[in-house]
Amino acid sequence: EAGSCVSIIGRSGSGKSTLLNLAAGMLSPTAGSVELLGQNLADLGDARLSRLRCDAIGFIPQGPSALPGLTVLENVLLPFVLWPHGGDGEGAARLLLSRFGIEGLAQRHPASLSGGEKQRALIARAIAQDAGLLLLDEPTNHLDVYYQLEILDLIRSAGVSCLVVMHDLNLAAQHCDRLYVMHDGCVVAGGRPRDILTPELIRRVYRVEAEVTTAPGGAPHVLFLRALKPQGRIDHSENSN
Repeated sequence: EAGSCVSIIGRSGSGKSTLLNLAAGMLSPTAGSVELLGQNLADLGDARLSRLRCDAIGFIPQGPSALPGLTVLENVLLPFVLWPHGGDGEGAARLLLSRFGIEGLAQRHPASLSGGEKQRALIARAIAQDAGLLLLDEPTNHLDVYYQLEILDLIRSAGVSCLVVMHDLNLAAQHCDRLYVMHDGCVVAGGRPRDILTPELIRRVYRVEAEVTTAPGGAPHVLFLRALKPQGRIDHSENSN
């Protein structure tokens, strides 16, 4: 739904980042289709796809995506230069920096920023595109608890729809409206966090025993107990006495 935050969760290697790259039009599906604003991405030429992607999607992949040769202000100003919105682009960029609490970093370069500062700058640049959808691949990865909570609060306050890959189930449950669970390349469950995060699903997908309680505010809270050992396979190739 418009304005909602949806998280893709699942074990490493389950296909979360691949799904996000498909949604962004960075990869082409081997089967099925990807539609953006009612248009099948496979039917668009490179120029139309690039334009639609820039207009509709703010995409923050894993790893460095800021332009290191530009200052923080120049990075956030870039969408106003490439896709003019009219009006005072620099003023709007500085307003975004202030909104995200990084106005004091305007003349700094990304390489000199902490992980949390860099993520805030990247989200501000994505918002500057004036896109209706943010796609974020593990935006809280390698950040301490303070910055994890701050980044997720900024994402929710952006007022746009968000599709975000996350590993932390409790953060996803607390900050997202819906969860989709991937396992072995397939979506195996989807819905509200309190309906999705059950001990049975966590055992099946993550191979972990867990208890699920209710946190203040009503979100589920997962307490991980122990990892389950993989089931040994029985070799039936030879008969044994």
